[in-house]
Amino acid sequence: MIDLRNVLSTSVDVPVQAHWDPIENTANNLHWATEEKFNRSKAQWQEPVDMTWKQWLKLFNPGPAQPLKSYSTMDFQVFLPASTANVGDVWDLDPDGMLPFLHQFHPGATMNLRHGQNGAKACLRAISSEYADIVFRIHARFILDGTIGAYFRPAQFVGHLIINRNNGAICQFTLSLPSRNSNVDIGAFRTADIGFVPCMELCSLPETQPESIAWETAITAEAAEKKFESALYKFTEIEWTPIEDAVERAKTLNRPIHAVLLFGVLDDESC
Repeated sequence: MIDLRNVLSTSVDVPVQAHWDPIENTANNLHWATEEKFNRSKAQWQEPVDMTWKQWLKLFNPGPAQPLKSYSTMDFQVFLPASTANVGDVWDLDPDGMLPFLHQFHPGATMNLRHGQNGAKACLRAISSEYADIVFRIHARFILDGTIGAYFRPAQFVGHLIINRNNGAICQFTLSLPSRNSNVDIGAFRTADIGFVPCMELCSLPETQPESIAWETAITAEAAEKKFESALYKFTEIEWTPIEDAVERAKTLNRPIHAVLLFGVLDDESC
């Protein structure tokens, strides 16, 4: 068992950069609605809307609120387990503790998705005599303008934190939106859309990042992600059957196949 609770006891500054690319595309082009369509939605809204079309075009692509922000090493304590842990153990992260990091993107950050799977999890992925690697997954939403119900919801944030167990230094910190297609939901005026953002990330400046670490005990990043999925989604307990096997089984049993077509994926918050 590893005890990391008192490792980050210093107050050294850790500069973190933020990047937030504009939306590259969406299914229904909500973020680039024409002036006519915007004015129609605006006129039909139940309350007066104090927003111009040009302001609307910038709404879903605000860029980071703080491109560069300094944290203290103690701020990263929120990612550590509250008790001793083994490699592969998963624990809950305090939602309130995640908000200071998410606010670097936008002040409207919230851990309440309204619709979807709330939560933030972390896992001790690897240890050596000197270092520990913690990976994590966060579900969050950004309220862009509450008066028109405008929101930006990433599919998920993934990241990792490498700390020096001996001197309490933050060696590396990343928090990012996976760059696969259809990785964000957006909405306003009770209309929703799904789209793609190439890059949205927080990254510590690599001042003390070690070049290579000989981990003594470790699991893969893929294994950690499976643990997060199992902790967040009940459906992962289902034993799925490949479609080819299902077709053959249906023929053998002389039973029909009930097919369900999904727009998006089940194991994140992008749809």
